[in-house]
Amino acid sequence: MIVTGEENLLATFLRHQSELLQFLTYKVSCNVAADDLLQETYLRIARIPNDSEIVNKRAFVYRIADNLAVDHLRGVTRQHKRDGGTVTEEIICTSPEPDTVLSGVQQMEMLEKFIYELPLQSRTVFLLCRVEGKSYSDVAKELGISVRTVENHVYKAMKLLKCQIGSI
Repeated sequence: MIVTGEENLLATFLRHQSELLQFLTYKVSCNVAADDLLQETYLRIARIPNDSEIVNKRAFVYRIADNLAVDHLRGVTRQHKRDGGTVTEEIICTSPEPDTVLSGVQQMEMLEKFIYELPLQSRTVFLLCRVEGKSYSDVAKELGISVRTVENHVYKAMKLLKCQIGSI
């Protein structure tokens, strides 16, 4: 299998470079990876001593390129197994970020504090209307006050809450 040829290995590579690129592109299905593998093939061939006697230099160059392509594809497969592949919509977490959750919790605590600082009658009316969702007339009947008084208490509570929240 060892026969001396007139053309050295680098010259063979350069003569078949465009064919090699097509071969590698077909093999790895990626132009960028094929370019990288072609460059790596050149570097591997450049390390082989010039006095090496190779029977079929073209086949030898293709063998190096093919081995590099196989190694590349194995590496991609390992990476997909390790990383779990590409990210899909099913994988993406739709939950809010922890700092957003904490900020929301802190705001709720502050709002609760402001609500409980309201005068008792205004707080009671506000919680019945805004938290429990009862109508003004239901609240008026339940507390034995007029609908207009319920409206005034809700208005007063909202005004106080806006002032307290606005001062932050």
